[in-house]
Amino acid sequence: MRRKLIINKTNGLILMLLFLSYHSWGKSYSKSDHYDGEHFFNPDGPGLKGLLEVITWKWNATPAKWPETIPNKNYKLPLLEQGKGGIVTFINHATFLIQLPNLTLLTDPIFSQRAGPFQRFGPVKRVREPGVALDILPPIDVVVISHNHYDHMDMESLKTIDAKFKPLFLVPLGEEKRLKEAGLQNVQEMDWWAEQKVKEARITFTPVQHWSARGIFDKNESLWGGYFIDLPPIKIYFAGDTGYTPFFLQTKSRLGAPDIALLPIGAFEPRWFMKDHHMDPKEAVMAHIDLGSDLSFGMHFGTFPLTYEAHDQPLKDLSAARKFFKLEDDKFRVLDFGQSYSF
Repeated sequence: MRRKLIINKTNGLILMLLFLSYHSWGKSYSKSDHYDGEHFFNPDGPGLKGLLEVITWKWNATPAKWPETIPNKNYKLPLLEQGKGGIVTFINHATFLIQLPNLTLLTDPIFSQRAGPFQRFGPVKRVREPGVALDILPPIDVVVISHNHYDHMDMESLKTIDAKFKPLFLVPLGEEKRLKEAGLQNVQEMDWWAEQKVKEARITFTPVQHWSARGIFDKNESLWGGYFIDLPPIKIYFAGDTGYTPFFLQTKSRLGAPDIALLPIGAFEPRWFMKDHHMDPKEAVMAHIDLGSDLSFGMHFGTFPLTYEAHDQPLKDLSAARKFFKLEDDKFRVLDFGQSYSF
């Protein structure tokens, strides 16, 4: 058993290094408070963990055991009536279908079986299928990408969506070239606080606290962020992936409080390693409060075994966090995979 454990951990380290072997796609931009001319960084925030810390994290792994598969319920996908309200549907991980009057968006779409550069092998395999199949999606106008990690920027999904719908892809600085090289046609990269008008909506790329890399040679050569979608009278905030940060208060100050916030609640253990870049459910509730969101939905849980907590621990901890902050249950909820919320 001990030998098997050592082999599994060694294989995990080797696969990790293989997955991080891709070359840089970055280019230079004007220096700013989050770009030094070569790399992006978190202003007044944490840097990346060193190699020794990464090895310690992997070698001392004591992850909770996830089920091999978790079945989904069968929800019927509602389609928005022309010009009426809106619908938010949780597909999986950080993927939401957002239907608004005359505008339909996808966030960080991932429909592949594995979050990584290879689909035939690799340790990060999904345990739950997408709650909505890609082939039944309604026409997509805009796809927003928060950053380039494999569980958020899945190239196979993006290429399929591009071929089917020809949407506008909004991406952080540093990723336009990569997507265009992959054959995607309509790509626009954005810096923090940049705005993109799409039909009647204003979409703002907002700062969060995270990092980027597709390989060991391109760390932080592209940006990361969230998106604030303002289609009066509806405001929706998508955080992407982030640690707890003062940026939530800044976003509210600059753009107003969202009606709906989509906030990550998973991939948070062990805290000594994950805290800087991944919120736990208690911090997600704090972000909800900072944003002044009327309603928040949790995401980034229960799909891929990325970190050490159990697959259902984020849900248990979110319940405890609501009680701690005396927040009503219906103010910060979790949608089931494939479940929709109409407003």
